[in-house]
Amino acid sequence: MIKEYYSFIRDYLILAELKIKYLVINILSAFFYKGFSLLLPIVGSLIVKYLTLQDAKMTYICLIALFVVYLLYAISLYINYLIYGFNMDYCYNKMTTKVLNKLIDVDSNFTRFISKGKLMNSINSDIVEIGDMNDQLSEFFMGLLQVAAVLVIIGTVNIYLSLIFVIFTFAYIMVRNVADRKINYYYDKSKNDDDRYSTLLTQIISGLQEIKTFNMVEKLKSKMHVIQKNFTKNYLTKRRYYNTRDNDVKIVIYIFRFILYLFLIYLVFTHKIDVSVLVLVISYHEYLVDYINDLVSSTCSIRETNIAVTRINDILNYNSEEIQFGVLDALDYYSMLEFKNVSLSVKKKEILHNINLKINHNEVLAIVGEAGSGKTMMINLLLRLYEPTKGTIKLDNTNILSFSKDVYSDIVAVANQKPFIFNMSIRKNLNFVDTNIEHQIDACKRVGIHDFIETLPNGYNTVLRENGSNISGGQKQMISIARTLLSNAEVLLLDDITTSLDPDTALFVPKLIKNLKEDHTIIMITKKPELMKVADRIVVLDNGRINDVGTHKDLIKRNEIYQTLQSRKSPSRIGVFDND
Repeated sequence: MIKEYYSFIRDYLILAELKIKYLVINILSAFFYKGFSLLLPIVGSLIVKYLTLQDAKMTYICLIALFVVYLLYAISLYINYLIYGFNMDYCYNKMTTKVLNKLIDVDSNFTRFISKGKLMNSINSDIVEIGDMNDQLSEFFMGLLQVAAVLVIIGTVNIYLSLIFVIFTFAYIMVRNVADRKINYYYDKSKNDDDRYSTLLTQIISGLQEIKTFNMVEKLKSKMHVIQKNFTKNYLTKRRYYNTRDNDVKIVIYIFRFILYLFLIYLVFTHKIDVSVLVLVISYHEYLVDYINDLVSSTCSIRETNIAVTRINDILNYNSEEIQFGVLDALDYYSMLEFKNVSLSVKKKEILHNINLKINHNEVLAIVGEAGSGKTMMINLLLRLYEPTKGTIKLDNTNILSFSKDVYSDIVAVANQKPFIFNMSIRKNLNFVDTNIEHQIDACKRVGIHDFIETLPNGYNTVLRENGSNISGGQKQMISIARTLLSNAEVLLLDDITTSLDPDTALFVPKLIKNLKEDHTIIMITKKPELMKVADRIVVLDNGRINDVGTHKDLIKRNEIYQTLQSRKSPSRIGVFDND
């Protein structure tokens, strides 16, 4: 047990990087307020003693001493609560920063190991629980001291009384500890059920339109019912052990109290103790029960917090597939890209095979193909989210992995099919990239969204709701593209940007791409036949291989896959594929 709690405390201190002064002050303030609480029965028994002896002077002195002890107790408790707040603030800021930094660095496989539900619950509740650990540690150490102090004080009164107290303490802690371990076990299981529920809820919110369209409601309700059933089972089992801990163990208290009272009555009748000692012992018995309850509660809380520590460590200890980036700085570049014998395998499955392709400066290259053909993986490779299993990708004859992160992000930027807009003003969304207002206006004019923004009541200061829900998908996409342009990147990667566009906005995109070509190299994934026609060249992918490369005029004559894609008004399959 000692080894177990040592491990809990060690893991917490490593994770929280706790300021020692907070822990020391917390323990000292707890020591004083717990210590003053121990004096209360002694002073109370002295008041009874001198009142019985009709010694008015000593009775009033003891009464004043009682007031002073109460005052010092209150001051120490106030300091303890104050330092608890400081520690919570420090710990919360530390933990949230660690998790954020980790999320920025993880690879695309992260959510396969850490569900979104677990991630959100960990951020919302586990970090707060970890902030409580400092207080629980001080309660734990002080609980041990309080229990030991009571046993010592009772030992000075009567050795046999002390023995009864020791037996009671051991029996009570053992019974409570067994129940707490069971509570801890089912607490962990119910947290995992809650994670699954949160994950499902996140998926429902993200895919609400598809759920209604494809009538998935009943299947989702069935899945939800399974989660609810498991959660209820684990929760009720946990509550049963709570009942054992908080109610059934009271029988130990009642048995002890009966034995204690019998023995005290015997000592009083045999004149071995007086009434003041009887009051003292009974008071310390009540205090001992409270101290043991606090001690065991703190051990239970430490165990529960250890679950939170483990869950946060699961996130922080996730090992991304490390891609070693270089430190190369690039002052002059011409944005010429080349895939040389590039192959990519993910989990032993080959996604791309022997890709050889050159993309010229100021060229518009379209990558097309059926779903699952590997289009998005080519973009992911250019974003350096994956490292080729074989071959190299070069930018101006230099391996793209040789560039530093900052430099490469200045050269290559992406606009995704599902643009993300922060719940803040349009201006602040653009400020993430460039705070120059004139640059922002120029970028918005270029993508054709400036006039719309000016019609809004607060213009660029209009606050967008969560994920831009108070504007259309097309308007959100255009703001996202404007934000991408503000990066001044020479290479633009457009990942099926017309997916969420309304027809009128979609008609503007070919004109926009022609305009952007003047000062950008553009690589775009598209399902839209009209956008394919805008490209200088088109790459047709088929099962991870380049099937053909050519202009629209050439491919429409000779390539069956391209002919099929051109004949479609909408994609045949809707979904998200790891290898698409």
